[in-house]
Amino acid sequence: MADAIFSLEGVSFAYPGGRAVLAGVDLGIGEGEFVLVRGPSGAGKSTLLRLLNGLLVPAAGVVRFRGRPLATYDPTRLRRRVVYLQQTPVMAEGTVGDNLLLPFRFRSSDRAAPPAADELAGLLAAVRLDGVGLEDAADRLSVGQRQRLALIRALLLGPEALLLDEPTAALDPESRQVVEERLVALHRERGVTVVLVTHAGEAPAGVRPRVLWVEGGAVRERAAGRGCAEGVGT
Repeated sequence: MADAIFSLEGVSFAYPGGRAVLAGVDLGIGEGEFVLVRGPSGAGKSTLLRLLNGLLVPAAGVVRFRGRPLATYDPTRLRRRVVYLQQTPVMAEGTVGDNLLLPFRFRSSDRAAPPAADELAGLLAAVRLDGVGLEDAADRLSVGQRQRLALIRALLLGPEALLLDEPTAALDPESRQVVEERLVALHRERGVTVVLVTHAGEAPAGVRPRVLWVEGGAVRERAAGRGCAEGVGT
């Protein structure tokens, strides 16, 4: 794939003492694609995401980002460009504002100055967190609020790709809708590549995604079908 942002070439991976989770996988993910990753529990969906930003290293083969092996990138800078959001977001001790500004306190930050308070407040309102203040304690937020806060923090990094591991699985319907709307807007307006692990039967409204099925050590293409779900399963 000439315009691939990610490529896997003969990638295999196994956890210590276990069978191969992925075996000889060849895969390309194009620039600006919206990709749903599905498959049975324990099949390797989360493993695939972690391989894409270097949190895991393949036992064989090579993973590339924009044509370069991941091993050639500075890990911290790579993970600002390829942001991974896990299912249960981690909040640092402190306020909501502290958590949003956390990435700008590292030397690897490429942004000259952190966003101002009014910009942060606007971002909170955009994901329907207008009732949450920057001085509120982050550890008192609900799971849905934390997930939205983690998404804002990721967007402030200006990522080229977002890797999301079941980000809406534990959310109430309103929170799920807000998160999905922001992902779709990010994809459509900024052209960010989105790779989303999900068990949901339907894709977020507004996108017609590419669907990958992970099972038996392989990653296969699945037709999205009507409603972006036919032929995929849950």
